[in-house]
Amino acid sequence: MTDTPLTYEYHIILGHPERAEVLLLPGEVGWRLPGFSAAERRFWQDVAHVGRAVADRYGAAVHTLRCAAIDYERDSELLSKIYVAALREPGWCPPQGAIWAGRAEAAALSLELPRQRGPISEWFGWYDDGAPAPGTRAPWYMPGWHPAAATWVAETLGAFGITQRGPVEQLRSWQRSAILRAPTSRGDVYFKAVPPMFAHEPALSAVLAARDPARVAAPLAIDPARGWMLTPAVPGHSLDEQPEIEIWEAALRSFAELQIASAGRLGELRAAGVPDRPLSMLAEQIGPLLSDVDATLPGRPAGLTDAQRADLHDLAPRLRELCVELEGYGLPLAIEHGDLWAGQIIAGPGGFTFLDWSDSSISHPFFSLLLFLIEAEDHLPKEPGARERLRDAYLGPWATHMPRGRLERAFELAQPLAALHHAVTYQQVVLPNMEVAWEMELMLPFYLKMLLRLM
Repeated sequence: MTDTPLTYEYHIILGHPERAEVLLLPGEVGWRLPGFSAAERRFWQDVAHVGRAVADRYGAAVHTLRCAAIDYERDSELLSKIYVAALREPGWCPPQGAIWAGRAEAAALSLELPRQRGPISEWFGWYDDGAPAPGTRAPWYMPGWHPAAATWVAETLGAFGITQRGPVEQLRSWQRSAILRAPTSRGDVYFKAVPPMFAHEPALSAVLAARDPARVAAPLAIDPARGWMLTPAVPGHSLDEQPEIEIWEAALRSFAELQIASAGRLGELRAAGVPDRPLSMLAEQIGPLLSDVDATLPGRPAGLTDAQRADLHDLAPRLRELCVELEGYGLPLAIEHGDLWAGQIIAGPGGFTFLDWSDSSISHPFFSLLLFLIEAEDHLPKEPGARERLRDAYLGPWATHMPRGRLERAFELAQPLAALHHAVTYQQVVLPNMEVAWEMELMLPFYLKMLLRLM
């Protein structure tokens, strides 16, 4: 253990607006990327603070495109992140002594931080070495995308007679989504763009909101072809800010009611593009999942060991039996959220609003609570039996389908299969459609390890 506090450094690969060159500053023993330090921990997907810091320190207005690298130095307790950014104002003047370096020049220069050489080289390759596989590159990772998105936001607000009262601000950028915020005469609005693998989210959000506007925020506008939607801010506070377990229980009862209602509207969900992932399909996908050794990251600290892979193969017949057994309980297919955390739930004056339907599918409804209940035990450490209380609150509305004891057995039976369901989703849907694998590749072995624990 060390008493040294963790520090955070940010370094920016700032590309020239017209040429394939990056900005380098003179350092004490070589050239370096522009950067800044911070004391506050941030998720790597969050980018608002990056743009603000670059503007404050260098006077440059930028679009932060993506996180290119993360490096942790255990001895010094330093977490270093490198981001890629694009200038918004071509006439910006760099700091004195700075240079714009092309690919060959950057490769030949001595760098103050040698670990920056790889990400800089990768940046040149990103734009110069040909196109990625179709559908795998996030459009918002490229210069020129953000002005088009900001224009759509402004035009959409104007069409609704809403006055925009400030510039569009970036909040988050990763392959799973880009999130922007704009202040308006009616409060903040949020713009979200999703990649093709999650293209159903805008239309699904509109369908769910039309049927249940108290639980799902209705988008002001959607552009399904581009995976865009614009939604007003939801009043209230995130559930993970609520310390009372009674509020968490009420939220899960509300979520169960939403799912139960969705079971009678599967045609609408399918028309919105929501994928079907029933138990029968899950059973068929066990073999391809367990055969994909590379996806389990062998030989890496977060990956599966040979023994763990062998255990999973031994469990495969039993997992197929569990799919049949769970289906035998007769619970209906419904909307499965796919990424339900307390932070995705807003407790407001009129009840609970459920956000972020990117990972959703038509599947077994009980799969949705897998991560939520694990998180809840961390948020509610002083509540004895928190998991069981929350599970029981969730199962309450389902009591019209079967007796409570049978519901509990079905729920517990569903939990290891939920881990399997999420692992399959990453192996077959998410990871094949990501250009930058490191962003999400740890999730598949994470779910498989959870499956082993639950079995």
